[in-house]
Amino acid sequence: MKSRGFSLLECLIGLALSLLVVCACLQFFAAAGRSYFNLRDKEEAAQSATAALDKMRVDILRAGQGMGPVAALGIAETPAEPGGGLLLTRAEASYSLTAGLAPGDTRIPLTSAAGLKPGREVLVANSENGEVRTISAVAAGAVTVSPPLEGAYARDRASLVLLERVSLTLDGRPGVLRRKVNSSSAQPLLENAASARFSVDRAANLVRVRFSLASQGDADYELCLFPKNPALAGKG
Repeated sequence: MKSRGFSLLECLIGLALSLLVVCACLQFFAAAGRSYFNLRDKEEAAQSATAALDKMRVDILRAGQGMGPVAALGIAETPAEPGGGLLLTRAEASYSLTAGLAPGDTRIPLTSAAGLKPGREVLVANSENGEVRTISAVAAGAVTVSPPLEGAYARDRASLVLLERVSLTLDGRPGVLRRKVNSSSAQPLLENAASARFSVDRAANLVRVRFSLASQGDADYELCLFPKNPALAGKG
């Protein structure tokens, strides 16, 4: 008996069925790949949001640190919410005067000028009054500030405090949450931000931060913190 092979019609039918199976497999793997990359992107976005929350938590809890009684003057009030953002201030260092200061003075003699640089903000204050000024020059044992001082400060009752200013803002057009320290350029803290809201409840001494990501629809991330330093200084 002669063995009979496949007819042309049978070969065409088998080829068509094979193509259907291959196309179905390709569609399945393509859908699985898209699902994997979407999940990966969402996971990376959630991790970035969590990291941004942790960084903001540290900044908020450090607000008012080292200010002590000076914070009660309300000169460098913290936390503050200028222009829809959040401004956080703390004392980076404190310096003692070597001589009293008079109205109109721009040169402030200090026991040490270590760590002071032009462009940084300082607070000259005693228990009753204070003024925020910008350092224009630094010399051995002294700094020059602008504009000139308006008040008088006794050497043994006043001090100079180096301020650290941290501002958090939303750059709406590219959707980037930015963090700026002092006069440096604002650095991206979180990308793909759809919205961000900052609020300060001074009566309860609570700071709230809430933002959402464009890639996660209506999912919100939120912080509600009680900064203890302003409360201890009588600002709560």
